[in-house]
Amino acid sequence: MAYEQWGIGIVGLGGISNMHLTAYRNAGLQVVGGADIDPARVETMKVKWDLPIATTDVESLIAHPEVKIVDVTAPHFLHVREPIFRLAAKYGKALYVQKPLEQYYASARKLVSIAEEAGIPLMVNQNSVFVPGFQVIERYLRDGAIGTPYYCQIENRNWFDLSGHPFYGKGERWVLSDMGVHHLALVVHWFGSWRSAYAIMGRDPSQKGVVGDTWSVMNIRFESGMQACIINNWSYFGHLRRPHSVEEVVIQGDGGAITATSEEVVIVAQEPPAEIRPRFTGKWFPDAFSNAMLHYIQALDEVKPHLCSGRHNLQVVALIEAGYRSAQEGREITRAEIMGEDA
Repeated sequence: MAYEQWGIGIVGLGGISNMHLTAYRNAGLQVVGGADIDPARVETMKVKWDLPIATTDVESLIAHPEVKIVDVTAPHFLHVREPIFRLAAKYGKALYVQKPLEQYYASARKLVSIAEEAGIPLMVNQNSVFVPGFQVIERYLRDGAIGTPYYCQIENRNWFDLSGHPFYGKGERWVLSDMGVHHLALVVHWFGSWRSAYAIMGRDPSQKGVVGDTWSVMNIRFESGMQACIINNWSYFGHLRRPHSVEEVVIQGDGGAITATSEEVVIVAQEPPAEIRPRFTGKWFPDAFSNAMLHYIQALDEVKPHLCSGRHNLQVVALIEAGYRSAQEGREITRAEIMGEDA
């Protein structure tokens, strides 16, 4: 397989596209070009990254014969992404979409349906699943190093001023849907289908640039009996910050515990007693982004299933939906309530 044969066309040349381009360049992948509706941004990114094609004509990029994968980094709103999905469907191109797929379950379901009806592959860039340190955690989690896991906690806390950002934080949903989605995808990947969720959340009024929630705590019950607590606090003024991408991950089992960030992993096992500090290379930014795309390309090339498919990602978006509904209604929400027959 020649990875560079899978030409990538990036639709949306805003801030996060720089991370995609960094990762792809590091991995030796072929970027055919990029498209954006903002002419000034197109010109800036063309010069910055020496893009072979840089255009405001999104359809011409997607239709380009060398583009095999459409990398959607445009904002995660249905009215923005649906036309891109339909163009990818029209030209039979594989879709790779920056998380979250959408903030609302019904909208995400519509996007997945477009891809499924056209028979085109769809992967969501849930890059937390491909973080080198978290992949190490998974290896020890799967091999029974801590026995049977029963509890997971993920916490990050920081403070953000988004007054100058044009859209981030400007909707009624923010920290759970846009940041917590990293952690929701991770626990669904690690622990499987979820059964129910209960959340509390709020907004710090001093964050003038944010309209929606700025902190959330979400408790999740899985079908396996596993439980998790996901804490995203982006209203924190204190001195012990745990910013993204060094949020703390704790997984407890009946035979030990894993305590980690994306940069350091420590496994404490009881039988036999041991403390393991595995060495690994790579960090969240940009390595998780290159790892995710390389995984997708390999799966496409070998015609095999891939992680974070659109259909599977609906469970993650359903957790987002459940969190907001739970906080609003003050009760536990089941997966069946959100997903219906899809559950």
